[in-house]
Amino acid sequence: MVALSSALACDDTTAPAGLGPVTQVSAGLNHTCAVKTEGSVVCWGDNGSGEREVPSGLGAIKHVDAARIRTCAVAVDKRVVCWGSNGGGTGVPVGLAAAALVSGGGFHVCALTADARVVCWGADDAGQATVPASLASVAQVSAGYGHTCALQTDGAVVCWGWSNVGQATVPSNLGSSTQVSGGYSHTCALERVGAVKCWGSNALGQRAVPSGLVTVTQVSAGYGHTCAVTTGGRVSCWGLNNDGQTSVPAGLTSVAQISAGYYHTCAVKIDGAVVCWGSNAYGQSSVPGVNPG
Repeated sequence: MVALSSALACDDTTAPAGLGPVTQVSAGLNHTCAVKTEGSVVCWGDNGSGEREVPSGLGAIKHVDAARIRTCAVAVDKRVVCWGSNGGGTGVPVGLAAAALVSGGGFHVCALTADARVVCWGADDAGQATVPASLASVAQVSAGYGHTCALQTDGAVVCWGWSNVGQATVPSNLGSSTQVSGGYSHTCALERVGAVKCWGSNALGQRAVPSGLVTVTQVSAGYGHTCAVTTGGRVSCWGLNNDGQTSVPAGLTSVAQISAGYYHTCAVKIDGAVVCWGSNAYGQSSVPGVNPG
């Protein structure tokens, strides 16, 4: 994959006129999507594969996931809807009833069903879409580029798929966890004690958790970087910083949620405001109505 330069001018036409308060944001390769408080989805940035063309008639949305060049969302009626690239055969399975979460990888997608199971579809060349038969009682799923990880209700993390650098090999000393996040070639989990533990590639420093980072509430693994939110609403990022994706804006506080994309990062503050930084080659960091390029 080729790094993008944030020095390129953004295309103002890619950003909707306004955003307003949101409940969740997701940073993909060159685009970003957010769920507004009333349940609608807004996307901005690159649209080379239709990844930001939100279908009409979606209804209220609970969760959105901006993957590489594809976007998927879960509606309040448990439907999963995807748009953008269909590479890897990422058509949504007929009759799928999802819970509140869908997660897209490089060429595959996984969803958490209403009965706490994981269903994956799309590319399966490394077994990333082949859910282990023994997996049950799942609380969360996260699709990395070529691997997938799930968090069981008992706090155990299970991963499968591409593991050329150990990204799907869960450490034996990983404690009971509350969240897992699969990146491109690394994975991170948040232990119940509030500590972050990462495994897989560290070629870009993406799993080198800063010393002293404690009481974390959320972690997000991106392409070559990782970000975390602490209990005080502060953000800490580490790893690749070629486009400023780990350079957290000065004074950023009161953060409720973070999303590490490929070369940019976005956060939602407790008041629903979205802040993005890093690569802006396609306007993916230009929050509509805030910094339109």
